[in-house]
Amino acid sequence: MRTSGNGAGNGGPALRITNPTGRIPALSQFREPRSHSSLQDHWCGGRRIRCRCSRSFPLFPAAPIRVFRRRPGAAEVTALSCPPPVVRRAREGGSRVPGIPNGGGRLGMAATAEPALDETRGAGRWYRRDPLGYVEWARRERGPVFRLPDDGSLCVADPDEAARVLHDGEGRYDDVSDFFHVPGGRLEPRAAQLAIGRAARRTLRLHLEASRDRLPALAAALGETSEWPAAGRDLTHRFLAGALLRPGSPPGLRALMEHVVRRDVLIRPPGAVAAVARRLLWARVVRAIAAEAAARRGRPPHDGPGDLLDAVLGAAPPGTPASHVAHVYLLLFRTSVAPVGHVVAWALLAAAAGGVDLAEVPAEAAVRESLRLWPAAWLLGRPVRRAHEVAGVRLAPGESVSVCVYLLHRDERHWPEADRFRPDRWDGAEPRGPYLPFGGGPFTCAGAAVAQSLATGLLSALTAGARLSVLGGGGRPHVAGIITPPPFRLRRVPR
Repeated sequence: MRTSGNGAGNGGPALRITNPTGRIPALSQFREPRSHSSLQDHWCGGRRIRCRCSRSFPLFPAAPIRVFRRRPGAAEVTALSCPPPVVRRAREGGSRVPGIPNGGGRLGMAATAEPALDETRGAGRWYRRDPLGYVEWARRERGPVFRLPDDGSLCVADPDEAARVLHDGEGRYDDVSDFFHVPGGRLEPRAAQLAIGRAARRTLRLHLEASRDRLPALAAALGETSEWPAAGRDLTHRFLAGALLRPGSPPGLRALMEHVVRRDVLIRPPGAVAAVARRLLWARVVRAIAAEAAARRGRPPHDGPGDLLDAVLGAAPPGTPASHVAHVYLLLFRTSVAPVGHVVAWALLAAAAGGVDLAEVPAEAAVRESLRLWPAAWLLGRPVRRAHEVAGVRLAPGESVSVCVYLLHRDERHWPEADRFRPDRWDGAEPRGPYLPFGGGPFTCAGAAVAQSLATGLLSALTAGARLSVLGGGGRPHVAGIITPPPFRLRRVPR
């Protein structure tokens, strides 16, 4: 394969790619190397092209490639690259762009001209589009400790270093918890955070114990076919509805929160239009919850089981603004619904892909294995308070360290067949590595045990007396705080 550039066109050199073998490489916005072995469609700069290739072809992986012309049946494509028109000479058989992967090997092409990608810009673009693919490549190419390209934080995937960071016996990191961010900072003091966590956990646990027998009926209500992972979030919300907002709450507010779940606001969907719509709806929800919090403060105490909003109101410091109460409540609401639904969805999808019959597997083991492969908290950030070193890297106050649980859970040195869905690994005494699906150290998710128990109950209800099959689910996961499975359809029929 040969390339040549003439430096023409719209800020980037025009490239003519000639393939003597007759195979047309997939020119797409690659975020990691891919191999294609059959005829299929690819999107290139808004156009669909059809190619057949049988090798990895990571052409400028983080750079959009715009297709200008492809003659049917021809082994030649004219493309325009978007990076600046900087020409880089490449050695025979080994073109590599700094900061961008090439599949761990050579491109297998003699490149005479190649648009250079700025390492930070190119890697940052790739990381934003596919963070999981980037960190997998970075660990493979750079080792278990490396810098993330978006904010420069030090990513740690070494078990020993990760344990030292998370437990922080020497006070090197600032206290941090994602559940207590409010406008202008965090809800303080730490004692109030702990009290809110305990109250929320107690509310959800009591509801789970009192309502567990409703799970089979809720699973049956899904019908023969259901669309996931949305069905998982909806199923979790319908089960927890009374604990999230008690029955006496305003009907309009309950309908609004149901709308939030159904519109995927909990997972920060990709796309500029979706992001704007989400922010507008989220602002509306904050105002509605703040109004309900203020109204409850002016009423006598509620008789009967409380809900999650009561838990936050009762444990928050006196005088906490209603808007701050609303933000904390919504963070707890989000982490009570979306992760549980996604854990179940990942278990269904991974079992189907791996040929595992969930009816023959303990539901708890399947949930644990799902959380190992797709942890609810996949990247744990810690702001640096005191200067120190991590794996020989000097860190100054104001920097940050990110423990990558996703990589820790897929380390072949500690997890045999780490990329396979194997619930049986939880049955016996097989050696296991670090396991931190809900975080680690003093800031482990307060509702971790409740979430795992609920996910186990939901999966048991779905598999009991039913034969499951999955259609779809071959896309990429969406990563925005939590790892969302690609869409798939679940078919559930009686055995």
